[in-house]
Amino acid sequence: MALTPPPKGCMYLFDFATPPLKPGSYRMHASTDVTVQGKPQPLADDRFFDVVGPRFTLAPTEVAGVFPPRNGHGPFSEALPQIAIKRRTLPWERPLDDKKPVPAPSDGQGLPPSYPTPFLALLLFEEGEYTLLQGAPLENVVPKAVFQRLGSPQNILCDAVEADASLVDAIMPSKEELQLLTHVRWVNKDDRELSVEGSDGWFAIVMSNRLPSPGTKCRACLVSLEERSDLVPADPPAASVPVPGIQFGQFLQRDAGPSHKIAPRFLEASPHPSYSYVVGLQIAKTRLVLLHSWQFTSEGNGTFFDHMQGLDVGLLGKVDSHGQPVLADTAHLRISLKDRAGTDETAWYRGPLVPFELTRDPLGPYHSADQARRATPETGVEDVSYASAFEVGRLLAAADARLAQELMRWRRESYQQAARSGVLIAIQKEIKLDMPAALAEQLHTVLTPVVATAAIGEMVKGSGPIADRYGITTASKTPGMSAEAVKEAWGLGSLLEAQVLLGQTPATPGAEAPAIPQTKRPNVTLEAVASDGTSLQTLNAARDRILQGARIRGGG
Repeated sequence: MALTPPPKGCMYLFDFATPPLKPGSYRMHASTDVTVQGKPQPLADDRFFDVVGPRFTLAPTEVAGVFPPRNGHGPFSEALPQIAIKRRTLPWERPLDDKKPVPAPSDGQGLPPSYPTPFLALLLFEEGEYTLLQGAPLENVVPKAVFQRLGSPQNILCDAVEADASLVDAIMPSKEELQLLTHVRWVNKDDRELSVEGSDGWFAIVMSNRLPSPGTKCRACLVSLEERSDLVPADPPAASVPVPGIQFGQFLQRDAGPSHKIAPRFLEASPHPSYSYVVGLQIAKTRLVLLHSWQFTSEGNGTFFDHMQGLDVGLLGKVDSHGQPVLADTAHLRISLKDRAGTDETAWYRGPLVPFELTRDPLGPYHSADQARRATPETGVEDVSYASAFEVGRLLAAADARLAQELMRWRRESYQQAARSGVLIAIQKEIKLDMPAALAEQLHTVLTPVVATAAIGEMVKGSGPIADRYGITTASKTPGMSAEAVKEAWGLGSLLEAQVLLGQTPATPGAEAPAIPQTKRPNVTLEAVASDGTSLQTLNAARDRILQGARIRGGG
């Protein structure tokens, strides 16, 4: 049964999305039982194919959005970081641990056994708690036993995040928490608030279990936990420690390699939440495969709603009071600025929050902030409101890496479509293609079958009429049929004489010439010719002269 897409402003939530085929190598076996004259003739064939997917790296284009915003500043201390992935089945495409089934929670009230466990986790680190490693060999990131369980892939370079083992144990979600922190979201693809351009409306959402501390710079890291059950506890922690966003559970022994094994551990007393395991004077570290990360700063003491509730809604233009700017009746604020020549001048600025209706500026779009500077009749001096809004929007767009990627993608697709249009025009000059009428559909039509079909159609039609059907033109170029060659060989006085001898019309060499009229003579019989004795004597005399001349020339 097909589901109806959600309306705009709404979404459907799903616990998980199972991939049809998990990444790996597969064999497809096809067999047919055929009987010929009562004898079975089995037919079978095998085909092999691979299903691939992100494993040790994640393309930035797969990330639909993050919260808190990338490089954002705001009061995020009460918001759990989260990331939206376009590939809705990605968190469940690889196993957390193939050899260790997910145990049921100890309280017996957990999720059903069929609920899959994702292999992705979103961990939150504060500044100074982590180290980023770029382009590290995979065998240097995961323990030896884990590397072997991954299939020992060679020449794999990946990014990694390294932190104190105790901190990773403290913030690492349990298996049940991983299931609850990941879900699938289906939104209307035409909803600009909830969807992104080019998506089908399906997103996989991975959330963190740690809240940012106020006044700190944080980094959210999407890590891979494939075959890392040594780090993921089976049950949620039984108790919490009063540290923002950090919960401690029971310490689990690791099946890590020698460089990751640690002796019996104890917590180092420290006021900082970065608790560490100490082995002598060496602090144990844990490395995780890093798929994606972004930074933000949690600062401020209130949300946008809180600030709006505290907004002074008094009349504009009231008497100046401490901490409040003086506004004109038109809601303009007098400011001082320097022009491009370095001269001080006074200008007016007004934000979008005014107590009366404004008319939209009809003079855009603009290509620079200077185009939006103007003198308004309300103030009589320069108004930089639109110029400031333009510059703020430009800076916000420049700070968004995803926008730059989308602009480059749009530019690249435009160049490709222009080149494709040129190819279509060149092909259509030679053969007629059966293409859609709309140009947008033509640019996205697969050309190979269309061109192949048109070419075969032209071949079936056959070639055009033969110009020299009987080879007269070709034959006229031989030495014996060439008028120039005959004239030179026979020493004729003009080319016309040679053309007449060859039966050609002088005006059109190579064309069929009319027959030369013959002298009409009466038809005679052989008896009449034999009875003409005078003529026979004349022929015999001519024959004798020719033979006599031949004997003299031959020396006989």
